[in-house]
Amino acid sequence: MRTRPSHQSNNVGRKRRLRFIMFFVCCFLIWTGYTAYLQNSVLEATEKDLKTLKQEALEVNQQKEELENIMKRLEDPEYIAEVARKNNFMSKPGEIIFLIPDHE
Repeated sequence: MRTRPSHQSNNVGRKRRLRFIMFFVCCFLIWTGYTAYLQNSVLEATEKDLKTLKQEALEVNQQKEELENIMKRLEDPEYIAEVARKNNFMSKPGEIIFLIPDHE
């Protein structure tokens, strides 16, 4: 007869320990899920910034290539003369410049 009460108290202690462990497991899972959620939002923002920066880098590289092409062309004396004639109305000796008004 005495084995029964000790067996019941042993089951009560086992259930109490199991509830205690399950409580901490649930707390850990909730904390892990919350942390993953926060990191996911940070990751999305970082990926958005990365995409924007890659686009800007592409545009800057295109501008750089255009400027390098202009620099190479400026080393050519014929191109310099063409730009001077076009933008500054300069002419070679003996040339006559005619200005034609724009019709708007």
